[in-house]
Amino acid sequence: MASEKLVDSETEVLSATEVARPPRRPFYKDPLSIIGWGIALASVVAYWYFFVRKPVPKPGQQIARLTAVEGKVKLKPNAKEAWGDARLSDQLHVGDVVQTETRAGAQISFNSGSVVSVRSDSVVYIGGSAEASTAAWRVQSGRVNFSTGDEATEIVTPTVRTTAAQNAAGNIDVTDAGDTGVKIFRGQAEVQTSQGQTITLTENQAVQVDAAGKAGAMLELPPPPTLVAPAPKARLPLVAPPEASAKLSWNAVKNGTTYRVAMDYNVTQANLLLSAALDEPGITSTSHDLKGLDVGRYFWRVSAVTKDGLEGAPSRVSFFAVVAPEVPPAPTPTPAPGLEPPTLVVQALDEVAPGIVHVGGRTAAGATVTVDGTPVKVLPDGSFSEYVRHSGRGAVVVRAARPDGPFTEQSRAVSKR
Repeated sequence: MASEKLVDSETEVLSATEVARPPRRPFYKDPLSIIGWGIALASVVAYWYFFVRKPVPKPGQQIARLTAVEGKVKLKPNAKEAWGDARLSDQLHVGDVVQTETRAGAQISFNSGSVVSVRSDSVVYIGGSAEASTAAWRVQSGRVNFSTGDEATEIVTPTVRTTAAQNAAGNIDVTDAGDTGVKIFRGQAEVQTSQGQTITLTENQAVQVDAAGKAGAMLELPPPPTLVAPAPKARLPLVAPPEASAKLSWNAVKNGTTYRVAMDYNVTQANLLLSAALDEPGITSTSHDLKGLDVGRYFWRVSAVTKDGLEGAPSRVSFFAVVAPEVPPAPTPTPAPGLEPPTLVVQALDEVAPGIVHVGGRTAAGATVTVDGTPVKVLPDGSFSEYVRHSGRGAVVVRAARPDGPFTEQSRAVSKR
């Protein structure tokens, strides 16, 4: 009973304490709480603005440059109507437009690390409607190949917005009919169509989006072939047709029904996929003979094509050289007997007194010997031993000569006593 009274007593004390505690006001009625929450929220916003948010480039801001120009390439600077010829190393700004003509190409390198190869008959806006990223660009028409750096890249077409992840590579193709093809050769990208569809593409996958913004089924691309022969930097001798100047070969790849071989005269054209020297599609085997090549260097690559005509990523670029046949050097004529220079062996060249030098040695029988131009006596067996004057400056020149002209000469230092 005593314990029960104790418990009741404690309960009464607690109840009294709780009743005595003043009620808390809601935080929104407490000025100090409101100020505290405001400071915390402002800190979060400031941190995001200054340290997390990527700055939005303004129109006219420099974000890229031209790192390759081949053929006729035009550039229209931001907010200007006049087009000019694009030049290597031109700076590119938000709002600039790059246009390539037939058989022309350009490479754009963004400050973010992305690289865009603009192929023939294409129009690319720098920034365009995707100014939210310093790596953004817009393909109005034509074809481009791209690779991204350490920053995700936004690529816009009239009906598609593609966000390529870091270190991705692929191709964008906008046809004259307004269709957009998106291919991813490496990495990953998210494709959003103007009709609200979202498709995620990974390595060697593609999707086609029509002019109305509707995406088709996801497609599988063949991987790039591996080139086998000729070996890189090979030197092939020039041959006349019908013999093959070079036999190209590569390995077969999955989903590759036919192959397309392209060849260019220089490495810039090869990297821009211009195919100035040769563009041969529809090859059903994994080899191709080239005939009638002139002397020069040739850069080549191969891509695989599916049964539906979908072309995958090209192989790496390799090159070989066709060289003129080497002409063997003309043999050194062998002099007729008696016309070769005489032998000369200097056995002694000693100073025996100030300004006096003893010269001794052997030469061919019948040859004459001079020491610094002074004749010395040669015995019938070709030996000689003579004392001649020498000024003491420089070496002594000993010459043995035949009567008909050929001679042998040696320049020797005098041995001091």
